[in-house]
Amino acid sequence: MGFVRTHRFRFGDIDHAGVAYFPNLLHLCHCTFEDWWADGVGTSYPVLMREHDLGFPVVHLESDFFRPIRFGDDLDVHLAVLRVGRSSAEFGYWMTRAGTDEVMCRMRITTAAVSMATLQKREIPETWKQHFDRFRIAESRFPTGR
Repeated sequence: MGFVRTHRFRFGDIDHAGVAYFPNLLHLCHCTFEDWWADGVGTSYPVLMREHDLGFPVVHLESDFFRPIRFGDDLDVHLAVLRVGRSSAEFGYWMTRAGTDEVMCRMRITTAAVSMATLQKREIPETWKQHFDRFRIAESRFPTGR
C-alpha cells in the first residue's frame, strides 16, 4: 500500500523550457513525505523531530525522468516504503498523471535516522518501523516508467 497526494503544477514550478524545474520535483517528494507522516502515520514530522528526537535526512537519491511535466498538469505524487533497515529507510516516489498509471518520473530516496539533538545516527524505533510496514511495497511494484 502506498500514500498519494495530488499536486497541480503552477507557473512557478516550471522552468524557461516550459517543463517542471527538477528541484521542484524533489521538493514535492519532501512535501509528500511530510504529509505522509501527518496523514498516513499519524504524527506530524515537526512533532517527530521535536518530541521524539527523530529525523530522517536524505543521504542518497536517484531520479529518473520519463515524460515532461508542464504548466497546469495535475499529478499524483506517490510515496511507498521500499526498505527499512536498523537506522535507515528507503522511500520510492513516483508521479503519475492524476487518475492514470502514466509514470512521469520517479525518485528513490534513502534517509538515515538521526537524533535531532546531535544529528548522529540512531536506530529507528520499532513503533515507527511498524508504521513503515503498512506502506511497504515490493521492489517489483516500484514503477519503471518505461
